[in-house]
Amino acid sequence: MNTLFAAVFLAFNIACTSILPASEKATVVRDCTGTYLRVDTKDYLVCNNAILKNYKEGAKVTVKFAKTDSCPEFDGKAVCMMYHENEGTVRISEVK
Repeated sequence: MNTLFAAVFLAFNIACTSILPASEKATVVRDCTGTYLRVDTKDYLVCNNAILKNYKEGAKVTVKFAKTDSCPEFDGKAVCMMYHENEGTVRISEVK
């Protein structure tokens, strides 16, 4: 019985760990196309960029974020026509 309980607990713990985003060290990058998090050499466009309003360009932050396909914050907003290569859109859940 204890072995079964331990196995279920371990499986649940692993499943929850893979669902929750881990903290990442990132750099805040801004241009006319939006606000990005740079992790290593990859940029991610931030949907809820208001959460970073108190951080300047180039600031180092520790954040939790997850990729998303839905960014209603961008609906009806005009951006410049410059191309900024990125790995997709993300939503920040926590800034440290």
